[in-house]
Amino acid sequence: MANDEDSAWDERLALWQEKLGTLRSQVLVSALERTAIDAVGGGALFLGGVSLTHLGMYVLRISVAMPVLPSLLGGLGVASSSAMAGAFCLRHGSTEPTPLQLTAAATSGLLLFRLLGGRFRALAPSDFRHPGAFGHARISLPATIEYADGNARAVIQSFGRLYGCHTCGTKRSKYHADHMPPVLVAKAENARVWAKLFGPVTQRYYPQCESCSNTQGALVKKNAKQLKLHLTELRAYHWTGFWMVLFGASGLGGFFAQASDEAPSVVEHVVAQATDAVQKPLLLVLRDREARLRERRQTETNKEARQAIDDELATIRARKADIKKAARRN
Repeated sequence: MANDEDSAWDERLALWQEKLGTLRSQVLVSALERTAIDAVGGGALFLGGVSLTHLGMYVLRISVAMPVLPSLLGGLGVASSSAMAGAFCLRHGSTEPTPLQLTAAATSGLLLFRLLGGRFRALAPSDFRHPGAFGHARISLPATIEYADGNARAVIQSFGRLYGCHTCGTKRSKYHADHMPPVLVAKAENARVWAKLFGPVTQRYYPQCESCSNTQGALVKKNAKQLKLHLTELRAYHWTGFWMVLFGASGLGGFFAQASDEAPSVVEHVVAQATDAVQKPLLLVLRDREARLRERRQTETNKEARQAIDDELATIRARKADIKKAARRN
């Protein structure tokens, strides 16, 4: 009779363990699918948000060459786009995202945008008369009033292939060594009184594609302002929303979705819930088996049989402790 009970117990325990393993595999796949959806959705929302920011500044005639304002608006665009990505990932919750969660998402997006090499002002359109949205002093060369020589042109060509045109960002062109500010603009600036007090304007060579160079020539002669959009020239920082979801484990499923000190990832969170759903019945089974063994032990007279019962009870207690520890950790 005891052997039959032990065999039935072993079968039940093995069945629960098999169910737990199967469910964990299924939940893991489901969680990975959800994370992928969140990453793609969050990335698309972020890209759409910063693109709207770019178009808004174009409509308002705000260029990257202006002081302060493009940086402020660009930072606002990144923060709001990050918050949208966070809200998208929190859509599975039973309540609306809290201000703290959205603030955390916005802050994460701002930091990650900068870590990926983004500059807030670079979300503004370029002005042909000034260094563009993709222009950095570190990818330029000191310039003279004369045209660049062969060595300078070769270096600028390399800069262009690596970093793109400073005005539009394209990496699919031949590049000219573009004077910034243009020679005519520099001459006009140097003729002013303040240039004589504070020194002449410093010019540098930037890589510029043929199309932008041709457009710039006509505009500079007229000293006309024209802005250049660069919506299709994407860089790593444009995918901040995608990486934010992955690094934050969808929530954005981690810190933003949980108020605990140690935020689990989306995968860990979902697997923990599934594990809990399976382990609770398993805990009941263990308790039932423990009660039966205690009853048997009270009537058992054989010393070896009592020792076997004690060993099994110790195993059950250890298993129960593991389940409770895992539940507290999750």
